[in-house]
Amino acid sequence: MLVEMTNDLQRLLDRQAIQDALIRYCRGVDRADPKLLASAYHSDAVDEHGAQTFAGDGIGPGIIEMTRTMRVTLHCISNTTIEFHAPDEAGCECYFSTWQTMQIDGRERILSGLGRYLDRFERRDGQWRIAHRLVVVDLATLLPESNFMPSRPDLGHRGPDDPSFALLRDRRSLIG
Repeated sequence: MLVEMTNDLQRLLDRQAIQDALIRYCRGVDRADPKLLASAYHSDAVDEHGAQTFAGDGIGPGIIEMTRTMRVTLHCISNTTIEFHAPDEAGCECYFSTWQTMQIDGRERILSGLGRYLDRFERRDGQWRIAHRLVVVDLATLLPESNFMPSRPDLGHRGPDDPSFALLRDRRSLIG
């Protein structure tokens, strides 16, 4: 019974480590942080991202470059299914929704997307990371033009000026 409990506890820890990698990817894209984004992948990973494929050390910088002109990106993930195939291998399907701003004909528009990340995770040197990702976009739509504005336009940023960086470094640093 102790062995079963130990195995169950290890699987819970493995699932959390995989979930943490998924969140690092989303935050890395949304905050334009290529190192954080890349930390979700093994150094020899492949990401099939729509019409583009990124590989190895080019994944983080490549995805950030792809989204460079977007003032806002927001990724939400849900419905994460993880199946372990071996002690150090797992398949993962994770639903996502994205909201991204795009410049079209000189006007800022919102692109909304729904889809799934299909990931092969491997644990190497104790780290669960993505070895291969296939991005499946099930629905994407460009929303009609509107006059949208954040409540404090000077507050949120894609990059290290975003207040979340200070908060996550030191809980006392939150902007007042």
